[in-house]
Amino acid sequence: MNEKITDITFKETQDAAVRWHVRLGDTAASEDDWLAFTAWLEQDESHRLAYDAVEDILIDLDNSDQDNMAVPIESSTSGVIDARHRWGGVRQWVTAVAALAAMVILVFGMRDISTHEIAVQEYATVVGEQKLITLADGSMLRLNTNSKVRVKFEDKVRRTELVFGQVVYSVTKDPARPFIVSLGDSQVNVVGTVFDIQRYHNKVRVTVAEGVVDVVPVSDFKTISRREIVRLLPGAQFAHDGGTTKTNVTKVDPAVVMAWENGYLEYDEAKLVDVVDDLNRYFQTPIRVVGLARELLFSGVVRTTDEQDALLVLSEGLPIYIERSNGVIFLNSGAKGK
Repeated sequence: MNEKITDITFKETQDAAVRWHVRLGDTAASEDDWLAFTAWLEQDESHRLAYDAVEDILIDLDNSDQDNMAVPIESSTSGVIDARHRWGGVRQWVTAVAALAAMVILVFGMRDISTHEIAVQEYATVVGEQKLITLADGSMLRLNTNSKVRVKFEDKVRRTELVFGQVVYSVTKDPARPFIVSLGDSQVNVVGTVFDIQRYHNKVRVTVAEGVVDVVPVSDFKTISRREIVRLLPGAQFAHDGGTTKTNVTKVDPAVVMAWENGYLEYDEAKLVDVVDDLNRYFQTPIRVVGLARELLFSGVVRTTDEQDALLVLSEGLPIYIERSNGVIFLNSGAKGK
């Protein structure tokens, strides 16, 4: 009985994978279609495996009809695999709906579902460094100080991971391959948009400047049953503590959040300890806030390219004094010596 149920479920998954290929191969496929597809893909590992198998079958069928004609693969200065050359033939096969479904189901019975290894590219910055990366699809990643990302472009999806740090993503629109950013127990799903992600100390913050972004809980984590997909529009900021169900969405000015691209940070009634936490990501000499200074609030603009200038701005705008000891800078409340 259980074996029969398993066979039925497997057949349904195969059918669903084929239907998604047909649906997304239509030029009328909308962004909502792609978001729904991404949600289906992430529901279960078997969905991804089935879709990969359909993709492999279609590629083999397409290649077999090319009379061994060589297809040049464009090189990429970023080193990321660009699989665009494989999608042209696939789309043509997908349009043949009935024949496609019959052929895929037939071939399914003659091969095992498997995945193929794809190279992972890694990019990182050190403290005080920023870096602009252009990916094979034209998308751009601007890495802030002390950040690391991984990129793994597959035939049907563009996968990346923000390991830690802060990145502004300018994603080239490509409905044929959604863009995914993994963030521990969450992931960001987009088609084409501009957004900022910060991930430090297991805390995630996603800010949208353009387009639509979905923040999706990852099914491998226990919090999935108590969290829902959050859709963000321009000006929305999503905050989440990793490993918990704690989330919050607020309205912000994306230009302020992304001001770090221009070498400064902007604050409005922010806790001094939070300001210093930010500054410590940019400078080699650690800064500590002690005593009553931890209760102070700061409003203003601080440069991230000059630690002495940043300290001067803080000391002029707040009742604090600065001391240095054993390679550490301390911010104390009040006038020095009192």
